[in-house]
Amino acid sequence: MSKAKLTFQSALWNHAGKILEYVLMYATSIIIARGLGVQENGRFVGMFSLSQLLLVLCSFGLETSLNKFIPQLTQEKNNEKATYILRSGLLIRVLAFFGVAVLFYLIILFVSIPFFEASGSVLLFVLLFTGVRSIVPLFAMVLTAQLRTPLTARINLVIRIIEIVGILALAQFQFTVLNIFLVFLSTSVLHVAAYAIFSRMNFLGKVVDVDMNPLITFGSIYWVNTIVDFILGRQGDVLFLTNLLPDSSQGGLYDVAYSIAQLASLAMTVGLTGVTFATFARLAASDQATMDRFYSFSIRIISLLTIPLYAFLMFNTKAVLATLYSSQYLSAVVLVQGILAFRIAARLFGGPENGEYLLSHGRVGTVVVFGVLAATTNILLNILLIPKLGAMGSVIAGGSGNLLVNVLAAVAVYRISINRIQWWFWLKLTFICFVASFACSLMIPTEHLLSLVSAAIVYMVILGMLFMVVKPFTMTDTEWLSKIDGRLSPLLHRFTRVELNTAR
Repeated sequence: MSKAKLTFQSALWNHAGKILEYVLMYATSIIIARGLGVQENGRFVGMFSLSQLLLVLCSFGLETSLNKFIPQLTQEKNNEKATYILRSGLLIRVLAFFGVAVLFYLIILFVSIPFFEASGSVLLFVLLFTGVRSIVPLFAMVLTAQLRTPLTARINLVIRIIEIVGILALAQFQFTVLNIFLVFLSTSVLHVAAYAIFSRMNFLGKVVDVDMNPLITFGSIYWVNTIVDFILGRQGDVLFLTNLLPDSSQGGLYDVAYSIAQLASLAMTVGLTGVTFATFARLAASDQATMDRFYSFSIRIISLLTIPLYAFLMFNTKAVLATLYSSQYLSAVVLVQGILAFRIAARLFGGPENGEYLLSHGRVGTVVVFGVLAATTNILLNILLIPKLGAMGSVIAGGSGNLLVNVLAAVAVYRISINRIQWWFWLKLTFICFVASFACSLMIPTEHLLSLVSAAIVYMVILGMLFMVVKPFTMTDTEWLSKIDGRLSPLLHRFTRVELNTAR
């Protein structure tokens, strides 16, 4: 099987598995949000954000190091080398978590933080859950770097099914923040056990020593960027909201708004996680010209996968919120629209593709510097705006920070490659999606689930017809997508423009 076809198939398996996994996780979050209510859900997401912060602090950038270095191992005894890397990574992760947990305990022992004091009985289970959960990504990333995504997809899916069953069972008894974390702790233990059993060849097999210094150096530098991503993401903003405002409901509303926006993004791109970076890393070591074409291809494909959903949600936010979370969360409508507007603007400059391109060229310092600048912007805007604007302050802060890092990273890519900003493609795509979405909102008022589904179907039909006119794909896009399955080629050619220079 060719490397290109293996990569595409791995991405498809990864995408299918992660889509189903995310659907179950998202359904779980909806059950929790509806069951706890706005106020208690704000408390829950605050504690969950703490868990995510601890995970980031003990990560040491290991997942990214594995994703970069394992695909670049020489063929000779590469399985034995991967086993050595995984074992070493697990040891580093366990030691790092214990260090972070002790530091956090000392902080709350000597520093008064009202939010954590009010949740003292939950903290122990949050720490236990976090410790067990920190081990899972290392197993998964080794398999992803080896393009063995079908196994990760199956394991993750089974665990999420067990998790949602546990939450549903909990809803019939005592639905509290403490009990929810008990369920999460139990499923995390099962998760680790499943990976240890079904990927035991990577864990228990023979080993060949590998110099870990490059991995640790790369990971420790990129670790700063991981912390930056946390600050720029949902969990960092939720921590600011729950600690800067006396009302935890603002954190709950923001978390729901961010989840809606994230649904549109991950629903279409989650399967590319890890696979695109592994591809960039492989091409960086062998074929610069193909790497540049793959970068441009990634920008277009990810924009085509995300901007249409963003545009549809912009005009149907109220119906989506009421259907998924109930009318008690309708105050989050303007928050969702604000987050989506920033994300659409940011796609003009790409997204994770920029960081993956730079990291594959070893520009980890550049990525970290850009991230620190963006995180600083986010922190300052959060502190300034949250007291005045509440959750909308976090929308502006987070959106500005992410837009800044995308712009800086894109410019860095343009300086070391032949790639350029694809502004005409972005402008056409955004305009068409907004026109189609606005037309649907006029034709079909979305007042309940059935009308929302009907509007989505009409929207896709209109968008498909407009795409046949505009033809957003290049010949290179069609050629690469056809490698997944040759039968796609006749369909894709309907949306492909003929041009003299197909390299770009």
